[in-house]
Amino acid sequence: MDRFNADRRIFCFILSTRSGGIGVNLTGADTVIFYDSDWNPTMDAQAQDRCHRIGQTRDVHIYRLAAVLS
Repeated sequence: MDRFNADRRIFCFILSTRSGGIGVNLTGADTVIFYDSDWNPTMDAQAQDRCHRIGQTRDVHIYRLAAVLS
């Protein structure tokens, strides 16, 4: 995680909303893509906040993938 936040050449960090736990800091990210929403909306909100921490200098974009009839 430290390498991801420090090295812009590392452009992808895959993490599920539940496995990240508390205290995860992903200020190296400027894009969050939800591919599977949690049943608890608070978990998704916390996952978004992992990029919105002190030290974030870029705009953060949030995407939620959804499919018809899924």
